[in-house]
Amino acid sequence: MSNNKTHTEKTAAESKSIGFDYQYYFFLWKVLLLQPHESVGLEVKDDIHTDLNNNHQVLYQLKHTIKKNTDGSIANLTTSDLDMWKTFSNWSQIISDKNDSRGTKLVQLSFIEKTSFVLASNKSSNNSNKVVGIISELQSGTKNESDVRSYFITLAKKTTNEDLKGYIKDVLNLDKEVLLQFLLNTFFHLDDDDIITKCKVAVKSKMIPQNKIEQAFKMIDSTLRSENFLQIKNKIKIEISFDEFYKKYRRYFDIFRNDTLIVQEYKGVLPDKLEDQIFIKQLLEIGFVESDDFDQISRLTLFKLKLLNNLEEWKRKGEITDIEIKRFKENAYNLWDTEFRLQHMGTFSEEEYNNKGIEVLRCMLKYPFKLSGQELDVDMCNGKFYSLSDEPIIGWRKDWKKHNK
Repeated sequence: MSNNKTHTEKTAAESKSIGFDYQYYFFLWKVLLLQPHESVGLEVKDDIHTDLNNNHQVLYQLKHTIKKNTDGSIANLTTSDLDMWKTFSNWSQIISDKNDSRGTKLVQLSFIEKTSFVLASNKSSNNSNKVVGIISELQSGTKNESDVRSYFITLAKKTTNEDLKGYIKDVLNLDKEVLLQFLLNTFFHLDDDDIITKCKVAVKSKMIPQNKIEQAFKMIDSTLRSENFLQIKNKIKIEISFDEFYKKYRRYFDIFRNDTLIVQEYKGVLPDKLEDQIFIKQLLEIGFVESDDFDQISRLTLFKLKLLNNLEEWKRKGEITDIEIKRFKENAYNLWDTEFRLQHMGTFSEEEYNNKGIEVLRCMLKYPFKLSGQELDVDMCNGKFYSLSDEPIIGWRKDWKKHNK
Protein backbone atom coordinates (compact mmCIF):
# COMPACT_ATOMS: atom_id res chain seq x y z
CA MET A 1 0.00 0.00 0.00
CA SER A 2 1.32 3.44 -0.90
CA ASN A 3 2.30 5.79 1.94
CA ASN A 4 1.77 8.83 -0.27
CA LYS A 5 -1.27 10.59 1.14
CA THR A 6 -3.52 12.80 -0.95
CA HIS A 7 -3.91 16.45 -0.02
CA THR A 8 -7.41 15.68 1.26
CA GLU A 9 -6.04 12.95 3.52
CA LYS A 10 -3.32 15.24 4.81
CA THR A 11 -5.83 17.90 5.78
CA ALA A 12 -8.50 15.50 7.09
CA ALA A 13 -10.02 16.53 10.42
CA GLU A 14 -10.03 13.03 11.92
CA SER A 15 -6.83 13.29 13.96
CA LYS A 16 -7.67 16.84 15.05
CA SER A 17 -11.18 15.83 16.05
CA ILE A 18 -10.05 12.94 18.22
CA GLY A 19 -7.53 15.25 19.84
CA PHE A 20 -10.30 17.67 20.78
CA ASP A 21 -12.43 14.79 22.05
CA TYR A 22 -9.54 13.50 24.16
CA GLN A 23 -9.13 16.94 25.69
CA TYR A 24 -12.85 17.24 26.39
CA TYR A 25 -13.14 13.81 28.04
CA PHE A 26 -10.04 14.48 30.14
CA PHE A 27 -11.78 17.67 31.25
CA LEU A 28 -15.00 15.75 31.99
CA TRP A 29 -13.02 13.18 33.99
CA LYS A 30 -11.46 15.93 36.11
CA VAL A 31 -14.87 17.55 36.63
CA LEU A 32 -16.32 14.25 37.85
CA LEU A 33 -13.44 13.94 40.34
CA LEU A 34 -13.90 17.45 41.78
CA GLN A 35 -13.77 17.83 45.56
CA PRO A 36 -15.14 20.74 47.65
CA HIS A 37 -13.33 24.05 47.08
CA GLU A 38 -11.77 22.80 43.82
CA SER A 39 -12.36 23.86 40.22
CA VAL A 40 -11.46 22.69 36.71
CA GLY A 41 -10.87 24.86 33.64
CA LEU A 42 -10.77 24.07 29.94
CA GLU A 43 -8.29 26.16 27.91
CA VAL A 44 -8.10 28.88 30.55
CA LYS A 45 -4.67 28.53 32.18
CA ASP A 46 -3.64 25.57 30.00
CA ASP A 47 -5.31 22.81 27.99
CA ILE A 48 -6.83 21.74 31.31
CA HIS A 49 -6.13 23.05 34.78
CA THR A 50 -7.33 22.26 38.26
CA ASP A 51 -7.27 24.61 41.22
CA LEU A 52 -7.00 22.54 44.40
CA ASN A 53 -8.26 23.46 47.84
CA ASN A 54 -4.72 24.14 49.15
CA ASN A 55 -4.01 27.06 46.80
CA HIS A 56 -2.12 24.70 44.47
CA GLN A 57 -2.82 24.47 40.75
CA VAL A 58 -2.16 21.67 38.27
CA LEU A 59 -1.56 22.55 34.62
CA TYR A 60 -2.24 19.78 32.11
CA GLN A 61 -0.95 19.73 28.55
CA LEU A 62 -2.73 17.03 26.53
CA LYS A 63 -1.17 15.27 23.56
CA HIS A 64 -3.08 12.61 21.66
CA THR A 65 -1.78 10.47 18.82
CA ILE A 66 -3.31 8.03 16.37
CA LYS A 67 0.11 6.71 15.36
CA LYS A 68 0.82 3.07 16.08
CA ASN A 69 3.93 0.95 16.54
CA THR A 70 4.52 -1.96 14.18
CA ASP A 71 2.89 -4.31 16.71
CA GLY A 72 -0.29 -2.21 16.71
CA SER A 73 0.30 -0.56 20.09
CA ILE A 74 0.12 3.20 20.58
CA ALA A 75 3.29 5.06 19.56
CA ASN A 76 5.85 5.68 22.32
CA LEU A 77 6.75 9.01 23.89
CA THR A 78 10.32 9.30 22.64
CA THR A 79 13.29 11.29 23.88
CA SER A 80 13.02 13.76 20.99
CA ASP A 81 9.22 13.84 20.91
CA LEU A 82 8.29 17.28 19.56
CA ASP A 83 4.97 17.32 21.43
CA MET A 84 6.81 16.76 24.71
CA TRP A 85 9.43 19.40 24.06
CA LYS A 86 6.88 21.90 22.78
CA THR A 87 5.01 21.36 26.04
CA PHE A 88 8.18 22.03 28.07
CA SER A 89 8.78 25.13 25.97
CA ASN A 90 5.24 26.41 26.57
CA TRP A 91 5.56 25.91 30.30
CA SER A 92 8.96 27.60 30.37
CA GLN A 93 7.48 30.65 28.68
CA ILE A 94 4.50 30.67 31.04
CA ILE A 95 6.87 30.58 34.02
CA SER A 96 8.97 33.47 32.72
CA ASP A 97 6.15 35.52 31.17
CA LYS A 98 6.95 39.18 31.85
CA ASN A 99 3.51 40.19 30.62
CA ASP A 100 2.05 38.15 33.46
CA SER A 101 4.34 39.86 36.00
CA ARG A 102 6.78 36.94 36.21
CA GLY A 103 9.95 38.64 34.99
CA THR A 104 12.05 37.95 38.09
CA LYS A 105 13.48 34.78 39.55
CA LEU A 106 11.72 35.27 42.89
CA VAL A 107 8.28 35.56 41.30
CA GLN A 108 8.97 32.61 38.99
CA LEU A 109 9.91 30.42 41.95
CA SER A 110 6.81 31.52 43.80
CA PHE A 111 4.68 30.55 40.79
CA ILE A 112 6.34 27.13 40.48
CA GLU A 113 5.98 26.46 44.19
CA LYS A 114 2.20 26.43 43.86
CA THR A 115 2.08 24.71 40.44
CA SER A 116 2.39 21.16 39.14
CA PHE A 117 2.98 20.55 35.44
CA VAL A 118 1.55 17.37 33.92
CA LEU A 119 1.98 16.08 30.38
CA ALA A 120 -1.00 13.79 29.76
CA SER A 121 -1.05 11.59 26.68
CA ASN A 122 -2.22 8.31 25.25
CA LYS A 123 1.34 7.79 24.04
CA SER A 124 3.09 4.81 25.57
CA SER A 125 5.69 5.13 28.30
CA ASN A 126 8.98 3.36 27.68
CA ASN A 127 12.36 2.97 29.35
CA SER A 128 14.17 4.35 26.33
CA ASN A 129 12.84 7.88 26.88
CA LYS A 130 15.93 9.39 28.48
CA VAL A 131 14.23 12.72 29.21
CA VAL A 132 11.53 11.11 31.32
CA GLY A 133 14.22 8.97 32.93
CA ILE A 134 16.55 11.82 33.88
CA ILE A 135 13.68 13.93 35.26
CA SER A 136 12.67 10.95 37.38
CA GLU A 137 16.26 10.60 38.60
CA LEU A 138 16.32 14.32 39.44
CA GLN A 139 13.15 13.91 41.51
CA SER A 140 14.58 10.88 43.32
CA GLY A 141 17.82 12.75 44.11
CA THR A 142 20.19 10.61 42.00
CA LYS A 143 20.74 13.45 39.49
CA ASN A 144 21.12 17.20 39.97
CA GLU A 145 20.27 20.27 37.92
CA SER A 146 23.70 20.36 36.27
CA ASP A 147 23.31 16.77 35.09
CA VAL A 148 19.98 17.54 33.51
CA ARG A 149 21.14 20.79 31.96
CA SER A 150 24.20 19.11 30.47
CA TYR A 151 22.07 16.35 28.99
CA PHE A 152 19.63 18.86 27.46
CA ILE A 153 22.56 20.82 25.93
CA THR A 154 23.97 17.62 24.43
CA LEU A 155 20.60 16.66 23.03
CA ALA A 156 20.21 20.09 21.40
CA LYS A 157 23.65 19.81 19.80
CA LYS A 158 22.97 16.34 18.39
CA THR A 159 19.61 17.05 16.78
CA THR A 160 19.22 18.51 13.28
CA ASN A 161 15.59 19.45 13.93
CA GLU A 162 15.43 23.24 14.30
CA ASP A 163 12.08 23.15 16.12
CA LEU A 164 13.50 20.79 18.72
CA LYS A 165 16.59 22.99 19.14
CA GLY A 166 14.33 25.98 19.76
CA TYR A 167 12.16 24.17 22.30
CA ILE A 168 15.20 22.95 24.26
CA LYS A 169 16.66 26.47 24.19
CA ASP A 170 13.47 27.87 25.74
CA VAL A 171 13.83 25.42 28.62
CA LEU A 172 17.53 26.14 29.10
CA ASN A 173 16.85 29.88 29.18
CA LEU A 174 15.33 29.41 32.63
CA ASP A 175 17.45 30.32 35.64
CA LYS A 176 19.22 27.25 37.12
CA GLU A 177 17.19 27.25 40.34
CA VAL A 178 13.97 27.93 38.41
CA LEU A 179 14.70 25.04 36.02
CA LEU A 180 15.40 22.74 38.96
CA GLN A 181 12.13 23.53 40.72
CA PHE A 182 10.22 23.38 37.43
CA LEU A 183 11.45 19.86 36.65
CA LEU A 184 10.87 18.73 40.24
CA ASN A 185 7.21 19.68 39.71
CA THR A 186 6.90 18.11 36.24
CA PHE A 187 5.05 14.81 35.86
CA PHE A 188 3.89 12.43 33.13
CA HIS A 189 0.45 10.87 32.75
CA LEU A 190 0.97 8.38 29.92
CA ASP A 191 -0.64 5.21 28.49
CA ASP A 192 -4.03 6.83 28.94
CA ASP A 193 -5.87 5.59 25.85
CA ASP A 194 -9.24 4.86 27.45
CA ILE A 195 -10.25 8.15 29.01
CA ILE A 196 -13.97 7.44 28.52
CA THR A 197 -13.71 4.37 30.77
CA LYS A 198 -12.10 6.58 33.42
CA CYS A 199 -15.10 8.91 33.15
CA LYS A 200 -17.50 6.00 33.63
CA VAL A 201 -15.55 4.77 36.65
CA ALA A 202 -15.81 8.29 38.10
CA VAL A 203 -19.58 8.18 37.51
CA LYS A 204 -19.71 4.81 39.27
CA SER A 205 -17.90 6.34 42.26
CA LYS A 206 -20.98 8.53 42.78
CA MET A 207 -22.77 5.35 43.95
CA ILE A 208 -24.58 4.86 40.65
CA PRO A 209 -25.89 1.27 40.13
CA GLN A 210 -23.90 -0.71 37.56
CA ASN A 211 -26.84 -1.02 35.16
CA LYS A 212 -27.33 2.76 35.07
CA ILE A 213 -23.73 3.94 34.68
CA GLU A 214 -23.90 4.10 30.88
CA GLN A 215 -27.12 6.14 30.89
CA ALA A 216 -25.84 8.48 33.60
CA PHE A 217 -22.59 9.02 31.73
CA LYS A 218 -24.38 9.79 28.45
CA MET A 219 -26.74 12.30 30.08
CA ILE A 220 -23.98 14.16 31.94
CA ASP A 221 -21.72 14.07 28.88
CA SER A 222 -24.44 15.45 26.61
CA THR A 223 -25.46 18.20 29.02
CA LEU A 224 -21.90 19.36 29.73
CA ARG A 225 -21.04 19.39 26.01
CA SER A 226 -24.06 21.60 25.32
CA GLU A 227 -23.11 23.99 28.12
CA ASN A 228 -19.53 24.17 26.86
CA PHE A 229 -20.73 24.98 23.35
CA LEU A 230 -22.91 27.83 24.61
CA GLN A 231 -20.12 29.24 26.77
CA ILE A 232 -17.64 29.17 23.89
CA LYS A 233 -20.25 30.76 21.63
CA ASN A 234 -20.77 33.54 24.16
CA LYS A 235 -17.00 33.89 24.74
CA ILE A 236 -17.28 32.80 28.37
CA LYS A 237 -14.36 30.97 29.96
CA ILE A 238 -15.09 27.34 30.71
CA GLU A 239 -14.31 26.87 34.38
CA ILE A 240 -16.41 24.74 36.74
CA SER A 241 -16.16 24.73 40.52
CA PHE A 242 -17.28 21.90 42.77
CA ASP A 243 -20.19 24.01 44.03
CA GLU A 244 -21.36 24.81 40.49
CA PHE A 245 -21.16 21.19 39.41
CA TYR A 246 -22.95 20.07 42.56
CA LYS A 247 -25.73 22.60 42.03
CA LYS A 248 -26.29 21.81 38.33
CA TYR A 249 -25.72 18.04 38.29
CA ARG A 250 -26.64 16.71 41.73
CA ARG A 251 -30.15 15.98 40.53
CA TYR A 252 -28.85 13.80 37.68
CA PHE A 253 -27.00 11.58 40.13
CA ASP A 254 -30.04 11.47 42.42
CA ILE A 255 -32.20 10.23 39.53
CA PHE A 256 -29.82 7.43 38.63
CA ARG A 257 -29.19 6.41 42.24
CA ASN A 258 -32.84 5.59 42.93
CA ASP A 259 -35.18 3.06 41.33
CA THR A 260 -36.62 5.50 38.81
CA LEU A 261 -37.10 4.12 35.32
CA ILE A 262 -34.87 6.24 33.09
CA VAL A 263 -36.76 7.28 29.95
CA GLN A 264 -34.74 7.47 26.74
CA GLU A 265 -35.87 9.46 23.73
CA TYR A 266 -36.18 7.38 20.57
CA LYS A 267 -33.12 8.08 18.40
CA GLY A 268 -33.61 5.39 15.77
CA VAL A 269 -34.90 5.70 12.24
CA LEU A 270 -38.60 5.91 11.38
CA PRO A 271 -40.12 3.07 9.36
CA ASP A 272 -40.61 3.43 5.63
CA LYS A 273 -44.08 4.45 4.40
CA LEU A 274 -45.37 5.77 7.71
CA GLU A 275 -48.90 5.92 6.35
CA ASP A 276 -48.91 2.13 5.92
CA GLN A 277 -48.77 1.56 9.68
CA ILE A 278 -52.04 0.06 10.86
CA PHE A 279 -52.49 2.54 13.69
CA ILE A 280 -52.01 5.43 11.24
CA LYS A 281 -54.55 3.90 8.84
CA GLN A 282 -57.05 3.83 11.70
CA LEU A 283 -56.33 7.44 12.62
CA LEU A 284 -56.64 8.52 8.98
CA GLU A 285 -59.97 6.77 8.74
CA ILE A 286 -61.54 8.69 11.63
CA GLY A 287 -59.96 11.96 10.50
CA PHE A 288 -57.61 12.45 13.45
CA VAL A 289 -54.71 12.99 11.05
CA GLU A 290 -54.52 14.00 7.39
CA SER A 291 -52.62 11.93 4.82
CA ASP A 292 -50.38 14.86 3.90
CA ASP A 293 -49.58 15.83 7.50
CA PHE A 294 -46.17 14.15 7.57
CA ASP A 295 -45.03 16.02 10.69
CA GLN A 296 -47.97 14.83 12.78
CA ILE A 297 -47.77 11.26 11.48
CA SER A 298 -44.04 11.21 12.31
CA ARG A 299 -44.70 12.65 15.76
CA LEU A 300 -47.30 10.01 16.64
CA THR A 301 -45.01 7.27 15.31
CA LEU A 302 -42.29 8.52 17.65
CA PHE A 303 -44.75 8.25 20.57
CA LYS A 304 -45.29 4.59 19.75
CA LEU A 305 -41.62 3.81 19.19
CA LYS A 306 -40.50 5.63 22.32
CA LEU A 307 -42.89 3.54 24.40
CA LEU A 308 -41.92 0.22 22.81
CA ASN A 309 -38.19 0.97 22.85
CA ASN A 310 -38.19 1.89 26.54
CA LEU A 311 -40.27 -1.15 27.51
CA GLU A 312 -37.83 -3.39 25.69
CA GLU A 313 -34.80 -1.71 27.28
CA TRP A 314 -36.26 -1.83 30.81
CA LYS A 315 -37.10 -5.49 30.38
CA ARG A 316 -33.63 -6.28 28.99
CA LYS A 317 -31.99 -4.64 32.01
CA GLY A 318 -34.33 -6.40 34.44
CA GLU A 319 -35.89 -3.16 35.65
CA ILE A 320 -39.42 -4.41 34.86
CA THR A 321 -40.83 -7.91 34.47
CA ASP A 322 -42.99 -9.65 31.87
CA ILE A 323 -45.80 -9.67 34.42
CA GLU A 324 -45.64 -5.88 34.79
CA ILE A 325 -45.65 -5.41 31.02
CA LYS A 326 -48.62 -7.78 30.67
CA ARG A 327 -50.55 -5.97 33.41
CA PHE A 328 -49.73 -2.61 31.79
CA LYS A 329 -51.08 -3.84 28.46
CA GLU A 330 -54.21 -5.39 29.98
CA ASN A 331 -54.97 -2.23 31.92
CA ALA A 332 -54.85 -0.15 28.72
CA TYR A 333 -56.98 -2.71 26.88
CA ASN A 334 -59.64 -2.78 29.61
CA LEU A 335 -59.88 1.02 29.65
CA TRP A 336 -60.35 1.01 25.90
CA ASP A 337 -62.88 -1.84 25.96
CA THR A 338 -65.14 -0.09 28.43
CA GLU A 339 -65.11 3.23 26.58
CA PHE A 340 -65.46 1.57 23.18
CA ARG A 341 -68.58 -0.36 24.25
CA LEU A 342 -70.18 2.74 25.80
CA GLN A 343 -69.59 4.85 22.70
CA HIS A 344 -70.75 2.29 20.15
CA MET A 345 -74.04 1.21 21.73
CA GLY A 346 -76.70 1.42 19.01
CA THR A 347 -76.61 1.92 15.25
CA PHE A 348 -75.10 5.00 13.64
CA SER A 349 -74.39 6.52 10.25
CA GLU A 350 -70.92 6.33 8.64
CA GLU A 351 -70.09 9.87 9.72
CA GLU A 352 -71.28 9.18 13.27
CA TYR A 353 -69.06 6.10 13.42
CA ASN A 354 -66.07 8.35 12.77
CA ASN A 355 -67.23 10.80 15.44
CA LYS A 356 -67.65 7.95 17.92
CA GLY A 357 -64.16 6.76 17.03
CA ILE A 358 -62.77 10.22 17.76
CA GLU A 359 -64.56 10.19 21.13
CA VAL A 360 -63.05 6.83 22.07
CA LEU A 361 -59.60 8.08 21.08
CA ARG A 362 -60.08 11.37 22.95
CA CYS A 363 -60.96 9.54 26.16
CA MET A 364 -58.02 7.14 25.84
CA LEU A 365 -55.47 9.86 25.29
CA LYS A 366 -56.51 11.52 28.56
CA TYR A 367 -55.60 8.52 30.73
CA PRO A 368 -52.36 8.69 32.73
CA PHE A 369 -50.43 5.47 33.26
CA LYS A 370 -48.00 4.24 35.86
CA LEU A 371 -45.40 1.53 35.46
CA SER A 372 -43.50 0.15 38.44
CA GLY A 373 -45.11 2.92 40.50
CA GLN A 374 -43.81 5.66 38.20
CA GLU A 375 -46.06 7.93 36.17
CA LEU A 376 -45.15 7.84 32.48
CA ASP A 377 -44.76 10.80 30.16
CA VAL A 378 -47.88 11.79 28.19
CA ASP A 379 -46.34 10.79 24.85
CA MET A 380 -45.62 7.31 26.19
CA CYS A 381 -49.15 6.96 27.59
CA ASN A 382 -50.52 7.90 24.18
CA GLY A 383 -47.98 5.62 22.55
CA LYS A 384 -49.43 2.68 24.47
CA PHE A 385 -52.78 3.01 22.67
CA TYR A 386 -51.09 3.64 19.33
CA SER A 387 -49.04 0.46 19.75
CA LEU A 388 -52.13 -1.57 20.70
CA SER A 389 -54.02 -0.28 17.67
CA ASP A 390 -51.02 -1.12 15.50
CA GLU A 391 -50.98 -4.81 16.50
CA PRO A 392 -54.04 -4.39 16.17
CA ILE A 393 -55.92 -5.52 19.25
CA ILE A 394 -57.94 -2.31 19.64
CA GLY A 395 -59.47 0.23 17.27
CA TRP A 396 -61.66 3.32 17.13
CA ARG A 397 -64.51 2.62 14.70
CA LYS A 398 -67.02 -0.18 15.31
CA ASP A 399 -65.63 -2.02 12.25
CA TRP A 400 -61.97 -1.68 13.32
CA LYS A 401 -61.41 -5.45 13.17
CA LYS A 402 -61.24 -5.23 9.39
CA HIS A 403 -57.62 -4.12 9.92
CA ASN A 404 -56.85 -7.35 11.75
CA LYS A 405 -56.14 -9.37 8.59
